Amino acid sequence: MNDFMNETKPLEGQVALVTGASGSIGEEVSRVLAGLGAAVAVHGRSQDVLDDLARGIRHDGGAATAYVGDARDAGHLATVVADVSSTIGTVGILVTLAGGDGAPTPTVQLEPERWRSVIETDLTSAFLAIHAVLPGMLQLGAGRIVTVASSAGRRPSGANVAYGAAKAGVIMLTEHIAREYAESGIRANCVAPSIVETAKLRSRMPAAQLEELGARVPLGRIGQPADIAAAIAFFVSDASSWITGTTLDITGGMTL
Repeated sequence: MNDFMNETKPLEGQVALVTGASGSIGEEVSRVLAGLGAAVAVHGRSQDVLDDLARGIRHDGGAATAYVGDARDAGHLATVVADVSSTIGTVGILVTLAGGDGAPTPTVQLEPERWRSVIETDLTSAFLAIHAVLPGMLQLGAGRIVTVASSAGRRPSGANVAYGAAKAGVIMLTEHIAREYAESGIRANCVAPSIVETAKLRSRMPAAQLEELGARVPLGRIGQPADIAAAIAFFVSDASSWITGTTLDITGGMTL
């Protein structure tokens, strides 16, 4: 029987890179992984948020280093991974949370420039992060990759078509990596959340509207960052050691 969940610091000795860590879900994922013992490199666009996040993790006894930049920039990501490897250790855990821009837009009004921007932000950024860490994982002979798609990538939704296509692409990217590198000891899985109560969502919707949204969910509430972080923690743990190429819908039953 796997005793992972009974260990105090089951990820101790592991180095994790979390992209999109300046968002609400990324912050929570970073805290959870650090709490499980991983040394976490947090990457995103907001210097202030990332500095506060890394400082808070260290205050709680964890290890964290902040990196600011664009996850769509291959050269930048390669530099980040090289620095993490030389100062902290080889990245053995990757969580790709960089993304966004799923706001509804009729396809006839979606300009080609925005299509390209959304694909770059939500799909290419995940590929580039995986591409940057793969050589180190191959040297380790082990790796745990978790990508983040969306229920919009599972079936047509109110999100714009570029976002849906990008998130569907993330799922296939994950499955391909899982199949290609299974024999190298690298596992790749994906989580596909539905509506999650992030700081950005709270800034756009009043509390009453959020409550109304939650009432439409079969499980009676909208998701929380902790719901996503718990699933990601499972996928990077030894508790999921015989799972790869899987996409987990975290939707409160909305995709039933």
